[in-house]
Amino acid sequence: MTLLVCTAVLASVAVVGQVNHLIKMENKTNEQITKEKKEFSERPKYIMLEKTKALYTMMHPYLELFPKSERFTLRQRIEDTILELIRLLILQNYQQTNENRKQKILDFLANIYLVEVLLQQSLVFKYLSYDAFNRCMPLIVEINNFALSRYKNLGGSLEE
Repeated sequence: MTLLVCTAVLASVAVVGQVNHLIKMENKTNEQITKEKKEFSERPKYIMLEKTKALYTMMHPYLELFPKSERFTLRQRIEDTILELIRLLILQNYQQTNENRKQKILDFLANIYLVEVLLQQSLVFKYLSYDAFNRCMPLIVEINNFALSRYKNLGGSLEE
């Protein structure tokens, strides 16, 4: 009988140990989920702004390679337009009505298209390498898609 009780006690201790282990594992999993949620919430709230700043950072070294004759024309126009994109996004965030926000996003869309056209011209004039162009264009397309989505979320229609 004593052997049976000892076996039962050992078995219950083993079960309790397994349960404690499972609880610890569940707590670790919950901590990981909480951490992942926190990391997700720490992602940039203004994703278009972050992407546009990344575009400026990416473009800056390429713009430095433009010839001196183009330093204050095409190169300056590209740089100024990208900086205008950043300005428009900041202004858009402080607008009081959706109508005002939609107008800023429309201006943003026009300027992002202008950047695309200017980069294409830089490629044609061989101021920008094909490799550099191919690195920048996916980010421009991604920013454009975010802006289009933002515009539609504000109740805009591109057929207006």
